[in-house]
Parts: sequence; C-alpha cells; structure tokens
Amino acid sequence: MATVLARFQEIQAQQEERYMGFRDELRNIVLALNQLVTTLRDHVAPQRAPVTSLDQEQPTTSAGASGQEAPTQRQDTRTPPPAEDQPPRKRNLRSQRKTE
Repeated sequence: MATVLARFQEIQAQQEERYMGFRDELRNIVLALNQLVTTLRDHVAPQRAPVTSLDQEQPTTSAGASGQEAPTQRQDTRTPPPAEDQPPRKRNLRSQRKTE
C-alpha cells in the first residue's frame, strides 16, 4: 500500500509540474498578445481622423419648446470588408450525419 501511495504522490507531483509549465507558457502568450494589441493600437491610432471636440460640432436643437439639444450622431466611416474576402462558412457536419 505504501508503494501505491508513493507512486500516486510521484504522479501528482509530475502533473503539478506540467500544470505550472503550461500556466507559465500561457501567461507568456497572453503577455505577447497584449503587447501586440498595444503595438497595433499605437500604429493604427495616428492614421485615424482626429476626433473633433464637442465645442466644434454644431448641435441640432429639438423642435420642441423644451430647448434641449438633440444628441448628435456620428456617421460610421468604416467600410465593411468585401464579401469575397470572407471565407466560406463551414457546414454543420453533425446535422448532415443524422440525415444520411
């Protein structure tokens, strides 16, 4: 019984070592991804159109007698990607197997 317990503890220690190694690798991947996101954000930010301050925008007033300003809406200047650049959607193979 003592050898079984010793073997169990040995396996448990090996699994813990593997887990710690995996956790460290995962942490390094997350840090690298965060650095990549920051780099991309810094690279893309200067290329965007400058944001105008609220003082420069011409507010539109509502037609009611309350005198409150209607919220200004920004126009979406992003262009959607062309449809042909998107990969085709994968079929649900599980539902195909049931029908066959």
